[in-house]
Amino acid sequence: MISVVIFSAVILSLAGLSFQVARKSTRATDQAMVMSVMLARLDRATTIAYDSLSTIPPCDTTVSGNAKTIACTTVTATSGWTSDVRIVVHTTVPAARPDTIVFERGKVRRPIPLR
Repeated sequence: MISVVIFSAVILSLAGLSFQVARKSTRATDQAMVMSVMLARLDRATTIAYDSLSTIPPCDTTVSGNAKTIACTTVTATSGWTSDVRIVVHTTVPAARPDTIVFERGKVRRPIPLR
């Protein structure tokens, strides 16, 4: 009888531990999804021609399992030669905070010849 009680206590503690591990694993998967969406948006905004920045779609939604990842890009012209690009990515997972990247893109003022 005592061994059954001890065995039950061990099994219940392991069940609680496995629940916490599963929750942390899900959160890590969601964070990886947010980072991959953010890096894809960042790559597109840095490799596209300066004059084509306005063609980047403003918001996009990616669904992975039960979570949605929403990425929004805004381009604000700061002068005739530069623009600020802001990428905000957030997920519908509870207690998740949005991630933001802001950088400045500049127009090439004169072509650089290849040597």
